Formats: sequence, C-alpha cells, structure tokens
Amino acid sequence: MSRKHKAQMRRRSVMTLVPMALVSGSLMAQEQAKEPPADGGVERVTITATKRLTFVQDTPLAVTAFSQKDLDKAQVKDLTSLQSMIPNLSVEQHGDSGGVHVFLRGVGSTNHTELGDPAVAFHVDGVYSPRPQGATVLMYDLASVEVARGPQGTLFGRNATAGSVNLITAKPKLNETSGSAQVLFGDRHHASLQGVLNMPLAEGLALRVAAVTNRQDGWVDFQPRSYVQPGARKYGASDQAGLRATLLYEASENVTATMALENYRDQGTGNVSLMQKPRAGQKLYSALIDTPGALDQETTTARARFDIRPTDGMELSYIGSVTRMERQNASDNDAGTLPGFKQEHRTEWSRFANSTHELNLKSTDGGPFQWIGGLFMIKEDNKIRFDIDISQIGVPAGDGPIVVSPHLPTDVAWAMSFIQPKRTLDSKAVFGQTSYALSKAFTVTAGARYTTETKQDVGGRNWVCPDFGATIANGGHLIGPGGPVDAASCGSAHAPGTWPGGGANDGKTDDSAWTYLGRAEYKVSPDMLGYATVSTGFKSGGLSDGGRRHKPEFLTNYEAGLKSEFMNRSLALNVAAFLMKYKDMQVSAIEKQANGQQQLVTSNAARATIQGVEAELSWNLTKADRLSGNVSLLDAHYDDFLTCDSALRDCANSANFVNLKDSKLRHAPKFSTTLAFEHDVAMDRGGKLTPRAQVHYQTVSYLSEFNSAPSASEVAGSFSDARTQKAYSTLDLSLRYEAPKGQWMAEAFVTNVTDAEVKTDASWNPGSTWTAFYNAPRTMGVKLGYKF
Repeated sequence: MSRKHKAQMRRRSVMTLVPMALVSGSLMAQEQAKEPPADGGVERVTITATKRLTFVQDTPLAVTAFSQKDLDKAQVKDLTSLQSMIPNLSVEQHGDSGGVHVFLRGVGSTNHTELGDPAVAFHVDGVYSPRPQGATVLMYDLASVEVARGPQGTLFGRNATAGSVNLITAKPKLNETSGSAQVLFGDRHHASLQGVLNMPLAEGLALRVAAVTNRQDGWVDFQPRSYVQPGARKYGASDQAGLRATLLYEASENVTATMALENYRDQGTGNVSLMQKPRAGQKLYSALIDTPGALDQETTTARARFDIRPTDGMELSYIGSVTRMERQNASDNDAGTLPGFKQEHRTEWSRFANSTHELNLKSTDGGPFQWIGGLFMIKEDNKIRFDIDISQIGVPAGDGPIVVSPHLPTDVAWAMSFIQPKRTLDSKAVFGQTSYALSKAFTVTAGARYTTETKQDVGGRNWVCPDFGATIANGGHLIGPGGPVDAASCGSAHAPGTWPGGGANDGKTDDSAWTYLGRAEYKVSPDMLGYATVSTGFKSGGLSDGGRRHKPEFLTNYEAGLKSEFMNRSLALNVAAFLMKYKDMQVSAIEKQANGQQQLVTSNAARATIQGVEAELSWNLTKADRLSGNVSLLDAHYDDFLTCDSALRDCANSANFVNLKDSKLRHAPKFSTTLAFEHDVAMDRGGKLTPRAQVHYQTVSYLSEFNSAPSASEVAGSFSDARTQKAYSTLDLSLRYEAPKGQWMAEAFVTNVTDAEVKTDASWNPGSTWTAFYNAPRTMGVKLGYKF
C-alpha cells in the first residue's frame, strides 16, 4: 500500500472504507489494516471477499475470517483442523490421492482425481487452485484466512458453487527488518519449526521469506502379521515442508508489484480406512497392512500481481500464476479386512500443470457508484498413471506373516492400469459487478459472469492385466510398481477399445453459462448492516473413465443476513439465513460395472434443496474474558435423485435403482455449534497467562447419499449405522503465556481431549465389512515462539 493510501485509510471512516479498492499493497497491509478496537471492543479484521478491502462487519456476505494469531490459538495448521471454526464446513479424508474432500452446507465433491472438480473453490492470494490437493497445504505466515459460504462465481470464478476458501499470505513490510521463529514438540514424535524474515532491500522494495516443516509419526498401528519392512512408517504420519518468498516493489505511489514463489512438499504416509467394528482383540486405530503408505507430492507455484492507478478513481490490476504439481503415492485400499486379499492402489506418476490470468479494472474514488469488470482464464494440462493390483491367496496357518505374492495355480492375480497422458482444461470468463448507493444507508448491487469451458481427454486407456479374476493357472499376474503396460500383457484376448477394463478414454465436453448476483443492503445504524442476496452458481460437466459424460450443475441461492455490533462494539453477532436450490448436482461414487470392474464415476442428482441458519459470535465479556463461536441449523436433502447403491447392489439391474427423494446430503448435520472461551490472567512485569477451551458439538450426519446400510439379512456383515456419524462432541484445551509486548510466548495444548472417534467417509470393503476414514485421535504438545 502506498504511503498516500495508508494516510487515506487512517483518515477515512468505516463507511468510506467499505468501497475502497483492493490492491496488492492493501493485501500487504492487512495485518496493519485491522481497525484498533474501541475500549473493550472486538478487533475488526479486513477481508478481500468482494475484491475490495473491507471489514468483515461491513461486507454483505456470509463470510468468516481469522488472522494467523487466531489460527495459532486454535492449533489450526491446515484446512482439516479449521473445519470446526467455520459454520457447516466439513473436510473428508481420503487415502489414494494426497487430497481431501471439502464440503460447505452439505455440498462438496468426492472426486479427488484428475477427473473431478471441487465444489468449494480454494485460493491463495486470490489465485485459484484447481486440484483438491491444494487444500492440504499448511497454513503458515498468513495475514488471514477467509471462508465465504454460498456461490461466489460472479467475482471468484469456477467451481465456487458451495463457497470459497482464500488464504491471504503475509506480505513484505517496507523499511522494516523483523522476523519470528516458532518450535513445536508433541506426542508421536511431533516436531515442527517455522521461521519468518522480513528485509528491506531498497527504497520501496522489500522481501519476506517464510518456511515451515512439520513431522509426526502415524497413529494407525500395524496389526500382527502385517507385511511391512522394519522401520516402516504408520499411516497418518506427517512429513511436510513449505517455503515461500515474496517480493514487494512500490515503484511509485501509483504502481505496485507483488511477486511470490512458493514450494510445498508432502512426504507423509497418507490415510487408510479402518474397520469400523474391529475383530476381537484388535484396536480401532490399527490395520492389517500389506502396503505401507507412501506419498511424495510436490507443488511449486509462482504468483504475480501488478496494480496501476492512472487516476485517483481507477485501478487496473493483473493477477497471474503458474503451478506445477507432481505426485506419486501408494496405499492399502483393502485395509486388511480379509487376510490373504490384497488391493493396492498406486499413482505411478502424475503431473498437473496449470496457469491462471486475470485482468480487472475497478473504481476507487469512494463515490456512490462503484464498479469492477474483468477477464479471467485458466488452462490445465494433466497426465497420470494409476495402477491397481489385486490378489487373493491362501492364508498361512499359525501366526506367520501374510504372503502377498501369489504363486499357487489357484491364487488370484490380476491388475488394472489407468493411463491418461493428456487431460486438458481451457476455461475463459468475463465478469462485471456494480454497486450504487441510493442513499447513505441503502445500496444495491448487480453482477454477472459468463463462463465457457472445454475439457478434453486424449489418448487415455484403461487396461486389465490379463483379465478380471485371473488366476496364476490362466496367466494371471500383477503389474508391480512401475511395470510396463501393453496389449501383449493386458487385455490381449480382446480387440482394442473393447477390453473389459473400459478401453479408450477419449472425449471432449463444452459447457458455458451465465451466473449472476443481485443484492440490496441497508445500514440500519452505524453498527448494524442488513442485506438480501440472490445469486447463482455453475460447475461445468465433465468426463468419467470410458468417456462417460456428466452434465453441468446449477445452483440458485437466496440469502438474507444481519451483521451487528453492540455494547460499544464489544459484541459482534452475524446471522445468515439461506435457501439453496440445486439442479443436476454432481455426485461422485465408486460404481461396480456389469463386468465386475469398480470405477469412479460422476452422475447428476436431478434436484436438491438446502436451507438453514448460521450465526457467528465474538464477544469481549470483559477486558480479560472473550467468548467466540458459531451455531448452525441445516436441512439438506434431495428432491429427486434416481440412482443405485453401487457399493452393495448390481447396478446393471434396473430393479436395484431407487429414488433418494428426501434423503439427506452427506456432511449436513441438522445442528452444530462451536464455542471458545479465553481468560487473561495478568502476570508480574506485564506478561499474561491465557487458558483457552474450545468445544464442538454436532448432531448425526451421514457419509453417503444412502443414509443407512442394508440390514444384515440383505448383506452379511452390514450394520445400520455404517454410513452414519453419530452425534459427537470434541474438546480442545490450551494454556498460553505471552511476555510483555508479545516478544515471546510459550504454550501447552491438547486437541480432541476426549479422544472422540469421528468418521469422515465410509466404504464397503472385501471381507464383508464396513471401513471408514477417521479424524486423528487425541494430540498434545508444547510451542515456543519469539518475535523480533
């Protein structure tokens, strides 16, 4: 932010600040741009959810924002650990992709592959990250995290039908040498180190470098007879590292440039599904493993932003990025549910390359008429090879190790390989939004966006080696890590394009759509803002393996909200009520084909309705006591969805199709709440001791569109709550000491104190039993931090 603009910000009132333009320098100064609280008042944090720098309380959106300090207090290090602090946010774990599934208000995508698109858009500094693996990055050295709920497609583009998450990184500070360091030690050999250094390089030029490492042993024990090498890491282990360098250049009061280069690498073990009802003598957090988890995922991103202000009332901005992600990983998909059976999933190689460009022009004069218009484009060029080895052998007598290499003539041994050498996306959009203040209190806003997208698969092939259910006696074999795949060894008995594996994956889709926003907002008083919004969202269609196409999804959202502050701004209360109507909602699931192959496909649910109320609270009870949290009521159900329970039924038989009208959407509890309380205890010499407690509670939710499993009489081993997460609560505790002026701190913490067992996804596995992915068990540790 230029010196001139900083001075203007100090002089302007809150009402004038609302329409102020977002510039790169504004992002840089977010930590400084927090309005100092009134005596005993709640601190006001600025956000970028309207592509302008505004306070949360003056932004007519259902949006939540936290500073890095807030995240540190709550032990948040990634999106998974943030979810209880955001109304109706759920994060689902998965094993074979290094990614997560993100849901808002019951809406998300469970297709984490290169085939799928998320329903909750993930951004860093306003730059869109198209792959769901982007949501797994560590949150470190941030100015803020913003989560906007409801469709954000008018300003923030593709795949924001359910909402948008935006990480705003801390920017360099001119003319200041400063830094910080923090270490963490905890159970399961947890060790983390963070460091930040801010350096002025010349007049108007500064560099900020931030780095983090995070390592922790896994929490899923190997059961006896697991086929693992000595020293193998358990599932759930973390090994992450991030490095970010950001350069800020203020060429003049009217020209600002910000450039960042960031690298993130995850070499953990990933997650594994666990038997929901362990066998006698087995622990829940344990598995019979024949494939130890392995992940090597690296993402490198270059981001740039240039802002030119030719006049006092106008700004031209360019925001661009280039990202390359590579991933290899292996996971035990059968989770040891049937001794002697092995289903190993491997990404042998993958590369995901994308570039984004946005050019926008907006008003900055602070007058009654405000506008922004722009162009956006993104290109992806992805490739991947994904293998599955399946074998079935006899179980040796006694307590010896399970043999994973089939060798008897009757042993089953066959494999599948999905090779996609080129999968591309080309998306372009034009957008515009205007606001007009009819009076000092009443403002109307209208916006629209036109998007066109082309997705194409070229040269993709599905192979079966040599055929489904093959045994050693009839030529069965496994591919093995990195093994070759060709017609001589796989599907050789079938003509090209007719192999039982699905044959060719070639196809192309073209979709386009308008999305719009209309809003009215009324300033009831200086401390109370009401608004009503109607907005639409759109996610383009796509292709599943074998060229199967699914249609685009569309959403219309009606929302009304009230943002208010009371008692000299010591209490902030925000309430939003919404009604969301979905058409052709995209739903992904593993389907069993007529030939026995399991395939991840996406289909469309004809109609769904989502409605609810969300409230957020921040209250300084006294100068030493603070209460914060949220509460939500949610009703999310299908109005029309003809489908088949492919986990348990033969979906080639039309008699097995049912209409899921009135079935609940997954991850949509009727009631959920989180409350956090802090109390400062003044210590000698100006320091303070702060105990903190945070409790989260939510009612029953479902992990599948099919809200209950069949009875045991239908499928052996089934139980009614297999795809249900019962009502539960979690408790987090911490005790923090801050030295005078906050120069150093020490903290002890425990998360999930009661060791609650929380399922995030469920599946039917070989061996006639249900497995599930779980959130991490109880974790504890200590932190030490220093600033200079």
